[in-house]
Amino acid sequence: MEKFVLTEQEAKLIEAIRNFKRARHNPSLEMEFYIRMLFERLLEERFV
Repeated sequence: MEKFVLTEQEAKLIEAIRNFKRARHNPSLEMEFYIRMLFERLLEERFV
């Protein structure tokens, strides 16, 4: 299996998603907003 090198932002996004999934019985709108913000920043980086 190939190993990937993640940027700091990518690692933050993955960790946030994992935490969000662990809290499925107690969902947080703030956490969802944070995940969406990180994702959008990653998308914007590719076009700058």
